[in-house]
Amino acid sequence: MTAAGRGFDISEEPLHRDPQGHPCSTRYGDIYASRAGAFEQAHAVFLAGCGLASAPRAWAGRGQFVILETGFGLGTNFMATLQAWRHDPERPQRLHYVAIELHPLAAHSLIDACADPALDGIARELAAAWPVPRRGLHTLHFDGGRVSLTLALGDAAAMLAQLSLGADAIFLDGFAPSRNPAMWSPEVMKGVARLARPGARLGTYTVARPVRDALAAAGFEVEMAPGFGGKRERLQAVFAPRWPTRRAPPRAAWAQSAPRHAVVLGAGLAGAACARAMANRGWRVDVLDARTVAAGASGLPAGLAHQRPSLDDNHLSRLTRHGLQWLKRALATLEGGWIGGGVFVAAPREPARPRCWPAAMARTASATEVTAQTGIPVQLGGHWTDGGVVAVAALVRQWLDHPSISLRSDARVQTVRRTTDGSEWEALGADGHRLAHAPIMIVATALDAARLLPRAADCAPLRPQFGQGFLVPASAMGPLETLRHGIMDACYALPLPAAACAALELAPTARWLFVGATYEGTGEAPMTPAMAWDYVRHGLGELVGTLPVDIPSNARLFSAVRAVTSDRLPLVGAWPDWNASQRRGARALDLAPCEGLHVCTGLGSRGLVLAALAAEIIACAIEGEPAPLERDLLSALAPGRFTHRR
Repeated sequence: MTAAGRGFDISEEPLHRDPQGHPCSTRYGDIYASRAGAFEQAHAVFLAGCGLASAPRAWAGRGQFVILETGFGLGTNFMATLQAWRHDPERPQRLHYVAIELHPLAAHSLIDACADPALDGIARELAAAWPVPRRGLHTLHFDGGRVSLTLALGDAAAMLAQLSLGADAIFLDGFAPSRNPAMWSPEVMKGVARLARPGARLGTYTVARPVRDALAAAGFEVEMAPGFGGKRERLQAVFAPRWPTRRAPPRAAWAQSAPRHAVVLGAGLAGAACARAMANRGWRVDVLDARTVAAGASGLPAGLAHQRPSLDDNHLSRLTRHGLQWLKRALATLEGGWIGGGVFVAAPREPARPRCWPAAMARTASATEVTAQTGIPVQLGGHWTDGGVVAVAALVRQWLDHPSISLRSDARVQTVRRTTDGSEWEALGADGHRLAHAPIMIVATALDAARLLPRAADCAPLRPQFGQGFLVPASAMGPLETLRHGIMDACYALPLPAAACAALELAPTARWLFVGATYEGTGEAPMTPAMAWDYVRHGLGELVGTLPVDIPSNARLFSAVRAVTSDRLPLVGAWPDWNASQRRGARALDLAPCEGLHVCTGLGSRGLVLAALAAEIIACAIEGEPAPLERDLLSALAPGRFTHRR
């Protein structure tokens, strides 16, 4: 979606009221909800229209339930749905609510416009979680993650094309068709139908003939029902197309009868994040690693997690923005493992903030401002971006610390294959002994994935990139001694979080920094420690001035090999079945998968900021939940993209 990648032209809509005091939009010249009451309309039109207003509700006993709404507006439909879910003893275990909105209100307006005193508490919860407005998806969590609200900010037709989900209920909302015809166009109705599961129910207040015809043409069986608030009739419908659909129907949740058991290969950032994402959904997870927890590149003392601003808001910028939000959710419970407040990225040749980035995400910062913020003298200006410093190994261990996760170290997997009956995947050791087996297997073994996955060397080439960094006492680092936040130029420097110091058994009274890192090419002999130190100090020298020529005597060297792809984006998702017949021109996302086999590798130097997001992508696909990313970004990460390009 080009619009999502170029510009943040999503602005907060001011809240207006008509002469009678009802919230209205001057942009469309219409009220947000019936004058008879927004809360009452939510129940009578949308919840009732989709079988959710009276017991037994349509979601009763379900593992998950997905609702799609085409106009979020005041948020009343969501708040009424959440209230109904909280009060229903037969509610689904997980509720996913996906709402499209082009002109979101400000957070405080959600409280001011709250339709009913009974919803005031929910309105305040919603306002507290409200995101910075920008095009694309924003996922908010409630009730310990059992309820998720995904806001799709943008034009309805464009956002429908970017969503990946299977809707069980559809709230067709928005201003009146005569006021906002684009929201009710045949294109939008087709987009809604593409996302509907068979049997999905739909509710809306309008009975306009063009809307009825467009719904019928898209495969819905439409019927009239008694109206609300002075309207004689309203519409409700069921998705029941009388013809084979061109697309495969949206996948339902993992079969309840199948064992909820997964094997994850790799106990680094990628593997630990995947294991935790599955365990959080009630899966039993076996984790195997050839070495131990947080070995390889995940064993660095700490790392920077931040957004990557760009003038065109490219794929990497959008991915790091999404990734940081998912990472922050995990860091909320990591005691002493996070130094927040932002990261400084020097930009000597591009000091102006990209126009497409809101100031809350990235702002221009002069050398004087950065000096005051970081506590050290800085000689360049650039961007102050959202992010911080993370104790990497502590995060990995926290992800693996779950009663449903079992870890086996020193377990080198020689072969991954499907079992004879085809129901499971198994991991075999060098002697052919079976190490683990399960219906789901996730390969998160960095470079070793190329050896384990079928045809990976040809279809998804990975290459190694060696890197070195140094743990040094702050007192030995001259101008960096009082550094409070992470900084980056050609290299980076960051203060160690308390959890990292504890893991390394460093004196709690001493301050330590981590500086790095080299990017050494494939096929070259690794730099000597002295060469690596020169690389790092020169990479920081323009930003902070002269650093010690020699490696401090009590410094520690850390080195690791990163796994990178040719386009420097990870491989995340279902592994394609290369032997299955493919129609010519099939998109990377539409390649037939090896059912139950997934991959998460190639994260390179961005594993810290992308691991949690990648894990969510895989877990959502397995469970049949709404994807946390737009389809163009999912395609950019799809494991089959290189073959598709050829």
